[in-house]
Amino acid sequence: MRVVPLASGSKGNSYYVSTGASSILIDAGLTAKELTRRLDLSGIDPLTIDALFITHEHIDHIRGARVFSRQYRIPVFMNRGCLAAATERYELDDLPDIRLFDTGLSFDYQDFMIHPLSVSHDTVDPVCFAIEDGKSTLGIVTDLGKVTTLIHTRAMRFDAMVLESNHDLMLLKTNPRYPEHVKQRIRSNRGHLSNEQAASFARDVILRGKLRHLLLAHLSEQNNTEELSASSFLRAFSEDRIDLPFSFAKQYVPVCGIEL
Repeated sequence: MRVVPLASGSKGNSYYVSTGASSILIDAGLTAKELTRRLDLSGIDPLTIDALFITHEHIDHIRGARVFSRQYRIPVFMNRGCLAAATERYELDDLPDIRLFDTGLSFDYQDFMIHPLSVSHDTVDPVCFAIEDGKSTLGIVTDLGKVTTLIHTRAMRFDAMVLESNHDLMLLKTNPRYPEHVKQRIRSNRGHLSNEQAASFARDVILRGKLRHLLLAHLSEQNNTEELSASSFLRAFSEDRIDLPFSFAKQYVPVCGIEL
């Protein structure tokens, strides 16, 4: 399985996942034109994409879904809550192939087994995805305010994880551009994971699970840096002498990602 982060951050998110025989996108938070450009930059033919999966209805995850799916004639998978919240705003009612899944119920799609897992975020019915190809399991775990027992338990099965490391608590607290209610929303159990929360979670998964690859994602441009995030993870890992390399997904350019 190959994972390529095309974009990650508050201005747009999308991840390419492929077995070689089957290829999907998780989220389409860029315009269809920009998604196509990022795929081209990564050496990926957009015509090889078989389907699009949406985690929730925030614009940085669904912006390009309608145009991209129509342009390349592929189905869009989402749950009923997401569809209800997104249809009018993003003009999804003219999509010819919307396929609904139930949060918590696994299903097969081509070479993949897809597990939509409920997360705590400020949308109608947000999910993250655990994706299996028969050999390995990938978790794409972003946009959650807390790590629930469900996510913690399922993560023990992950061979690779894309994990949100959204904000540094001090940068967020002292950011003069963010009103207090926005700061409270980000810090809340329905907001985003801080560097410390993400690092603590990752440490536990490495110690108790089978994680071999870690990619940090959805860093806030206003309230975080790669250096601050890395420092939190290295500090957490050093306590247990963990030596698992990690890297970062980017907002403006695709990165090589993970090969399982």
